[in-house]
Amino acid sequence: MRKGMLTLLALGLLLSGCSGETAAKDMEKGTTPETAVYGMSTSQVEWDFPPLPEEEILDAYQRAVRVYSWFETSPLSSTGEVVTVDGILYQKVSEEGLSEMSSLRAYLRSVFSQELADRLLESGGAVRYRDIHGELYVGGEGRGWDESKGETDIQIQQTGENAYSVNVTVELLDAAGAENGLECWSFPYTFEGDRWVFSEFQLVN
Repeated sequence: MRKGMLTLLALGLLLSGCSGETAAKDMEKGTTPETAVYGMSTSQVEWDFPPLPEEEILDAYQRAVRVYSWFETSPLSSTGEVVTVDGILYQKVSEEGLSEMSSLRAYLRSVFSQELADRLLESGGAVRYRDIHGELYVGGEGRGWDESKGETDIQIQQTGENAYSVNVTVELLDAAGAENGLECWSFPYTFEGDRWVFSEFQLVN
């Protein structure tokens, strides 16, 4: 993940109205970090095609979080004999439907752009996936969820006829668990080829 690009996106979101005061007012207190408050902002521009349903975009975002987590926080389940390659321990992936590298790549392409999918497979993040004797293996451990992050607020903005921005605001927590700031992210969701995909993405907690 190119952190610099995402940082610029986050900065743009801050400058375009992602203020701490507004986001803090919108957040429901007393909920768990996984709970999000959703809202849809619509443009005054008339598009030739009807906008995507809000629920569809939110479902796509949650799916992207789950898939991206395979590379950072929650690697795919594995079992069987341990294989060592380049000093890294690998086990065969036991997730149904993801027994080969090609199946993992295809799944990533159903959620992310080609460039982002390739980047994930090449860098691997905290978890690396490898083809060993025609089967998919996983090595490494997930980093776990960031306990310094709290509730999230998700706003969806249509930015073009075939483009949306999923804008996410996250509470920053101090050591005592109290809010001491906000962090903002903006993830482009666009129609590429024959599918809707995220061209940039990041786990926010």
